[in-house]
Amino acid sequence: MTVGMGILVAGTAAWALVVAALRRARYWLLFYLLGGLGFVLVVLFWASRFGLDDVLEAFEAKLAVGIASVAGIALSQLGATGLAIPNHTGWAVFDVGIECSALIEMAAIVGLTVFYPAFDPARKAVNTVVGITTTFAINMLRIMVIVLIINAYGTGWVFAAHAVFGRVVFFIGTVALYWWLVTRPTVGVVRTALGEGSSG
Repeated sequence: MTVGMGILVAGTAAWALVVAALRRARYWLLFYLLGGLGFVLVVLFWASRFGLDDVLEAFEAKLAVGIASVAGIALSQLGATGLAIPNHTGWAVFDVGIECSALIEMAAIVGLTVFYPAFDPARKAVNTVVGITTTFAINMLRIMVIVLIINAYGTGWVFAAHAVFGRVVFFIGTVALYWWLVTRPTVGVVRTALGEGSSG
């Protein structure tokens, strides 16, 4: 996913200029969509360029080993991002890659918050911090759910642990987070606006 620095800089600048033009023109829906979704791509490409995605994945793998040791599970780290999960059938290897790092989801919650026109700078700052830290915590919960299921039931549960149970936990957590950070306050804004309109 790594691209040349020139293309990366030019692409980022073009995205920023288009988003700025949409804001000036008050095309709010396009501004929000292109700003929020484009931000995710910008983060992913820049992170890949400087290896920050690898750093995050390695940190999460190391943290998972530490959490597992507290729970009494002899989880081992293989290389930078691999996890060797012990179970009664042997060992299962699970890799903390880009999909399981939550980098995409953290960038998404930041982009959808920062480019949301109805939020003031203070709310955007708070939501950004809360969104990143909570998404990270939810993702670590997902990784530990995968580890616990495989440790308890064996290598035959690798697919179900990752593709079903882990994803369900992460999906519920991120949807609830987005509802709390964006949907809930939006409903409040709309309700207030409707109340002022009816009273006027």
